[in-house]
Amino acid sequence: MKTRIRFNQTVFIALLQFVLLSTNALAHTTPNESADARQAVVSFLHWYKANMLSISRIYLVDQKPGKPYAVNFKHTERYLSSLKSSQLLTDSYLAEWRTYFKQRQEGFQLSPQNEGPPTGFEYDLVMLSQDVDAQMDSLKTLKIRSVKVNGNRATVKFFLLDDYEFRLIKTNNRWLINEILNLSAE
Repeated sequence: MKTRIRFNQTVFIALLQFVLLSTNALAHTTPNESADARQAVVSFLHWYKANMLSISRIYLVDQKPGKPYAVNFKHTERYLSSLKSSQLLTDSYLAEWRTYFKQRQEGFQLSPQNEGPPTGFEYDLVMLSQDVDAQMDSLKTLKIRSVKVNGNRATVKFFLLDDYEFRLIKTNNRWLINEILNLSAE
């Protein structure tokens, strides 16, 4: 009977340690992951505010008088390189913009345009808004509404004059933004 009690005590202690360690690991991992995902979004927004002026000076569309608009692919690569320098965006996010620029060029070829704002470029491409200056000016009032982490993916929803959802992927132990949605514009 002593052997049985010792065995049960040993098993019980081992199980208790396992449960405590598992609970402790979950308690520390989840809030840290959420906080890290949240911080990646906040860091990107502050980075973008600091760099927005220089990035906005990169003209993505050639608008020569009397000629149809054309996407300037050399400049789009400079634009994407500038965004990549934040070190907070996935290559997939940047590749989506390359595809977008090619599609817009095809659009200009199918329906030439030579006046007015170039179709598809009449808003800030990062924040997907025409009020990006006001948004960046109000960054101190940023309201994170939710952070959800599921494995190596996270979703951060916030309000910054519009409702946003940033989708992140954890790569090499860092949260990177993979998709930006302006829910108010959809």
